[in-house]
Amino acid sequence: MTGQASPLIDPVSAEMTAEALRELFRGADRATRRKLVPILPPAEISFAGVRMYVDPRDNYTDRMIWRDGHPPEIRSLTALLELVEGQNAFILDIGANSGAFAIPLALAAGEGSRVIAFEPNPTMIGRLGHNIRLNDLGEVVRIEGCALSDKAGEGLLNFRQRNFGQASLLPIRGRVRDGGTLVPIRPLLDYVHEAEGHDVSILKIDVEGAEVAVLAPLLNAGGWLPDAMLVETDHADEWDVDLVGQIKDLGFEVTLEAEQNTLFVRKGAA
Repeated sequence: MTGQASPLIDPVSAEMTAEALRELFRGADRATRRKLVPILPPAEISFAGVRMYVDPRDNYTDRMIWRDGHPPEIRSLTALLELVEGQNAFILDIGANSGAFAIPLALAAGEGSRVIAFEPNPTMIGRLGHNIRLNDLGEVVRIEGCALSDKAGEGLLNFRQRNFGQASLLPIRGRVRDGGTLVPIRPLLDYVHEAEGHDVSILKIDVEGAEVAVLAPLLNAGGWLPDAMLVETDHADEWDVDLVGQIKDLGFEVTLEAEQNTLFVRKGAA
């Protein structure tokens, strides 16, 4: 059979188009950006030796990596990288999303390190797994496809429009809610025994306001505590307990406040 060849897109032209769209998105006002989001192209982005597949259409973190070439919480990430670099580290990434923390930390940590990445959103589990494979971290990072809270069970994970990174066990009200799915829930204390044998332990948590339910049992147990905790404190005024004060009372000091996060380092640990 003969005829005209199927039209193909020149890879160079396609790249120029993607870059032009990126520049347009960077300079656009909020209303225009909102209209552009559905047509933003998924891409593989490389930064500092890290490879990340991102989809800017459905996830704010992915969108910022696509736009800027690096994760949005770069100061927070850098502070944790300094703590784990070359160390036999145990890392708990609670709310791992597509891996913007888990992947760089796993690459920076030394031999014998283990990262447990907690991510209940089925879509993001797949993306996280793909990014683990891209960086050849299959023997370092383990995905736990569950949410964490104060007791085991199941719960409804609510989705927010165009941002899987803000999925939450807490209610999302109004038109910004975009459905939900039932997910398994486990307590954080089920995992802390795995820290044994590692030289440094790090906990990072971003669970959209549900931090108290996850951390309170650990803080109240009187047992193992990590050497450092990066906690999203943007929702602190909504918490029903003074979690920041409790962490400080347990011997942690604040070493960084940036990007809606607070880094607590146990005195004498760093």
